[in-house]
Amino acid sequence: MSLSRSQIRKLILEELITGDKRESEIKEFSKSKSGKRVIQAGAKMSSCASEIREVAEDQTGNMRGALNRIAEFVDNIGSSLSGLDSVTEGTSVTDNFPTVSELKQLVRDIKKLEE
Repeated sequence: MSLSRSQIRKLILEELITGDKRESEIKEFSKSKSGKRVIQAGAKMSSCASEIREVAEDQTGNMRGALNRIAEFVDNIGSSLSGLDSVTEGTSVTDNFPTVSELKQLVRDIKKLEE
């Protein structure tokens, strides 16, 4: 396949014009039908976290603490997913994700309840 001079020029101009305006893959995904479903699922997760917090209020001791940490963990993931479409330059979807240490603490809490 050979390109003429004008075709090459056209391709270069298109790249120069649109090259800086490329959207990230996650931004493109968030605009798609599947992305919108993930955003809705994230909102549902945040709603579930609120329900878990309500249940935690009725509990005492270790159970209350564990349920509150579970709710916070679920809420962090839910808010990250529900915010896929609001990612701006300088921010990341992972900013709200729970840390590894929070996950480890959650595992320890659950194991403690199983004893």
